[in-house]
Amino acid sequence: MACQKCHDLGEIPCESCDKLMPAGMGKRCDDCYWSQRLELETRTNSYLLSSDLMRQAYTAFTIWFKAELGSKTATLKHTHFINFFVHCDELWGKIPCYESLVHEFKPNGLREYLTVLRWLIKTKQVVVDPKIKDQIAEDERIVNLLAKLDGKVPRCIIEYHQYLEQKLLMGKTSLKSVRLALQPAIDLCTKYDIEGLHTPSQEQLDGYLLVKQGQYSALYGFIAFLNKSYGLNLACNKPSKDDVQKLKKKEIEQKMMVLYDQPKPLSDKDELMWIQMSMSYFHQVDIQVKTLRTLPTEPCDEDMFKTVFDQKEYWLPKI
Repeated sequence: MACQKCHDLGEIPCESCDKLMPAGMGKRCDDCYWSQRLELETRTNSYLLSSDLMRQAYTAFTIWFKAELGSKTATLKHTHFINFFVHCDELWGKIPCYESLVHEFKPNGLREYLTVLRWLIKTKQVVVDPKIKDQIAEDERIVNLLAKLDGKVPRCIIEYHQYLEQKLLMGKTSLKSVRLALQPAIDLCTKYDIEGLHTPSQEQLDGYLLVKQGQYSALYGFIAFLNKSYGLNLACNKPSKDDVQKLKKKEIEQKMMVLYDQPKPLSDKDELMWIQMSMSYFHQVDIQVKTLRTLPTEPCDEDMFKTVFDQKEYWLPKI
């Protein structure tokens, strides 16, 4: 199919670049249309910038962007990045060093402008310093951790943070270690709504470690700090295997009850989940769903069926 102009005239030269194009496109080819639109929008957006250096930088970026992804993509997407140049214009009047960019935008903020950052790196206007990037990222994670307390930071967390910061200044720990130490302490206080002058109780500590056994080592330092600073006698106890197994069994039981209340018949996926949880709950056998797909099942009576795994028979309840 072709329009009347394309049918009658075939291809004609573009008035801007003289390249042949279908006559029905008008006076300009597709690339010239988008290129001229990009130039117009770039000039218009440049009025948002007060510094000549930033106007030149923004124009250079759009030219690079067009060369990388084509005139149409650059035209449709370049306006998204103008805020980066406006922000730099207001603060510095130029493109600053990488350290200043990371301090101002933070790693998460810079991710929004990765295309601009890629341009800066490729044109050697900034040099990425991985150490600075990691340091700022850790700072941001610590801020986000403290934000979980919603402004109700208990005194014990404030003082523990100050204690860790002092160790950092003395070179006795790293920023990552500070964050890893704060994480379970804040998590513990968040879980049990510990605020103000209150500190965690032994019962709360045991309950937390029962669910988060992997945080034992990281939490040990916080408990030692509390004992020393507040004259407490808290013990950082590893939960016993029996306690962990009881908790796991209780969690599986709750999930099984939810599945039991689902409309029948169950989907194939839910049937496999029922078998998986039944194996764990009744026989303490953990097995992956993909393995269950290959196992034979056989009814035994109205209430039970059996499956064979690792050359052993397992009886399970029907649902």
